[in-house]
Amino acid sequence: MAAQTFYASQAERFTLDPEGPVPHPTQIASSLADPERLNLFARVVCAGPEGLASGDLRADGPQAAKRLARLLRDGLLQERNERIVADTGVFQEAVEGRRPVDTAPVDTLFHEGRLRELPTKRTLRRATLRRVADRLFSPEEEYTEKQVNSAILTCFDDPSAMRRYLVEEGYLEREADGSRYRVARA
Repeated sequence: MAAQTFYASQAERFTLDPEGPVPHPTQIASSLADPERLNLFARVVCAGPEGLASGDLRADGPQAAKRLARLLRDGLLQERNERIVADTGVFQEAVEGRRPVDTAPVDTLFHEGRLRELPTKRTLRRATLRRVADRLFSPEEEYTEKQVNSAILTCFDDPSAMRRYLVEEGYLEREADGSRYRVARA
């Protein structure tokens, strides 16, 4: 009987707060990978919205109480008014919480802060050049060619090509003698 009390308190300890974090999909899959836990989950789901009496499920022994504790902890089951009910919405919540975030096409060109290549498509290349200019150069500053090259090298391996594109596309202005650069005025 002491073991049942211990496991019952473990199950209660692992009851998820409805406002708490949503488990990761792999955690849910891991929880249901055990055939006995899957069977227990299926029993509760088949019981419908009223679920099963928590005392009956815990009375099945310490192993059953352990399985119940795991399903409660992972959010697949919840305890409400001494009843164990299935929370099938946890599947949708777990997947929705991990959907990829929409990213701008420019973001896909960068890897760990470095531009992998300059796009050939003009609209995407212009958006990329805008991103580089905004990140590397301040409108209030003037830069030498060496400073421009050093800044570009932080994100791209060919500073002369990038510098040329930035000037040609109108993101940087260059003195006639090539000695000074500044952000182009809008």
